[in-house]
Amino acid sequence: MTVRSSSLSAARPEPGPGTDLSKEEMLERGHPVWAEIDLGAVRHNIRELAKAAPDAEVMGVVKGFGYGHGNVACAEAMLDGGAGRLGVARVAEALHLREAGIGAPIHVFTEPPPEAAGLMVELDLIPAVYTQAFARALSGAASAAGVTMPVHLKLDTGMHRVGVMTEDVPEVLRELRSLPEIEIEGVWSHLATADVPGHPFTHEQLDLFLELVDRIERWGVVPRLKHLANSAATLSVPESHFDIVRCGIAAYGLWPGRGFESLADLRPAMALKARVNMVKALPRGERLSYGLKYELDHTSRVVTVPAGYADGYDRRLSGRGDVLIGGKRYRVSGVVCMDQLMVDVGRDEVEAGATATLLGRDGDESVTAEELAGHIGTINYEVTTRVPSRVPRLYLNRL
Repeated sequence: MTVRSSSLSAARPEPGPGTDLSKEEMLERGHPVWAEIDLGAVRHNIRELAKAAPDAEVMGVVKGFGYGHGNVACAEAMLDGGAGRLGVARVAEALHLREAGIGAPIHVFTEPPPEAAGLMVELDLIPAVYTQAFARALSGAASAAGVTMPVHLKLDTGMHRVGVMTEDVPEVLRELRSLPEIEIEGVWSHLATADVPGHPFTHEQLDLFLELVDRIERWGVVPRLKHLANSAATLSVPESHFDIVRCGIAAYGLWPGRGFESLADLRPAMALKARVNMVKALPRGERLSYGLKYELDHTSRVVTVPAGYADGYDRRLSGRGDVLIGGKRYRVSGVVCMDQLMVDVGRDEVEAGATATLLGRDGDESVTAEELAGHIGTINYEVTTRVPSRVPRLYLNRL
């Protein structure tokens, strides 16, 4: 697939915060905290997901800045690993990929404002369609450009986020068929409970999806592509695979929920690290950080790590999260600050410049996104996606 406009640059954006930096550039720019992204792990995970759905094409989902891992580099790694297409949530995310020279098919899962229909045509994107207003705008833009736009009709099978309700499918289908330069290439929906193995609602959605597809085909539209499975369903619901499986969280080596760990050999791609910037010896009874809530019960070395909640390390990890230094676990001591946190390492020898691992492996110990998510009552998706643009990504190829 090629981009229809020659005005788009094929060059990768210049390195900056949140983009691909070498370690030398990272240090020269004074970054004390960074995220290491193993692109080899991403390629490996895509191959594992392809094994789980051998009769379907893998779509690598890179929305949300590649779930915090970086969208351009991870998109390239996914395509190298065998993914045939990519998925994003917003047109701006697709634009970033196109500007980086990525020509693979890109699906946009959410309808943008109708004013963006022209840009979708220019970028040769595959839109999700579920409202008549956007479909009309897209038809107008495609007609003006003299091209036909393949669209994927989004069906609401029970999650009730976006999509055409069952009773509205005939009317929307008639509208789409009447619009010039619109081709209904695919139909799709999204599963609400596939991350809970064996949840009965998953098969209720699957049954409704099959029923709606059958109706659509009887009404004279035979979509070339059908897709329903997310990462969880790719691993556990083979009857949902159809023509495409949409793999997001699992492509980054993170589990879509409990009970999936034995279903594939997934390898986490992200580590979050920082360089210790100060070590102090403090006497028993001294207290640490805001609120002075942590009190030393003996003379200790206190390590300051220059990473905090502005780097995606949640404040609720205060007194709960563990940091790895020299392959050993230490509990975060006191309140996590915006840019720094402190660790009581007791009498252990730690020097300024040592590496502290907030997420990832150090020796035989590891801190997982699932572990951090459990401490703060969220999901692993949020742990990685919240690592912000000020944290540079250091791309590695370990596998």
